[in-house]
Amino acid sequence: MMKLTKKDLEMLPAWVGQSNRTVSFFEWIMEENVSPWNCLDVSIIKVMQGNFYFFYGSCRKGRVLNIGKGLEFAGIFNRKDYGLYDLQKMLRKILEIKDTFYFPKKADALSDAQKIADQKVHEMTGHDWEEILQEAGCKKEELIPQISRNEIQKRAEEYYRAGKTEKEICFRLKVPVAEYFSDHCYLLYLTKREWVAGRIARQWVLKNAAVISRQRIRYGCIRNELSEMNSRK
Repeated sequence: MMKLTKKDLEMLPAWVGQSNRTVSFFEWIMEENVSPWNCLDVSIIKVMQGNFYFFYGSCRKGRVLNIGKGLEFAGIFNRKDYGLYDLQKMLRKILEIKDTFYFPKKADALSDAQKIADQKVHEMTGHDWEEILQEAGCKKEELIPQISRNEIQKRAEEYYRAGKTEKEICFRLKVPVAEYFSDHCYLLYLTKREWVAGRIARQWVLKNAAVISRQRIRYGCIRNELSEMNSRK
């Protein structure tokens, strides 16, 4: 088994040097063998999933795992950045890592992906919009909203009374990233953040190009009407 030096620890994520157990645990992770890591009355096994190890734990009686007892998910290890993700209480307790030491979770990645995807959509519906429309293959009649002059004036008056500026009147896009964020997508995101978020954003925009086009035109008409109202009053 590999042995970490003080210099090694300085180059590794902070969690590795938290205690003798975390050091031993990391050394076991880096070994190619598939033997369990035993600590106290618990055995931890690692299952390779692409660039990751999934950890599962189970209690033992002596040197033998409890027959018929299911393995409990304990966390994920990223083999590229040596980071621990979704660390469960069982493994945290065994490793003697304090609750104040935070490990990222899927919810964190989802929140981060949401911000990136929304920004990507903003860019796509700006300078890339014509390209998106061509790729989506929408019919012209699908891109134009059915909106009356009365509706435009009514909405513009509502914005005017609310004291809204022309810049505040726009169709705000928000990608439903959670609908795309499967476990597989989550793992891929941990190694290719920008690419995955961009793919999610593009898939959603292409699927909803016609709806987005109609809303953009609708809000543009209302914005122009408000501009005319401001110039008259």
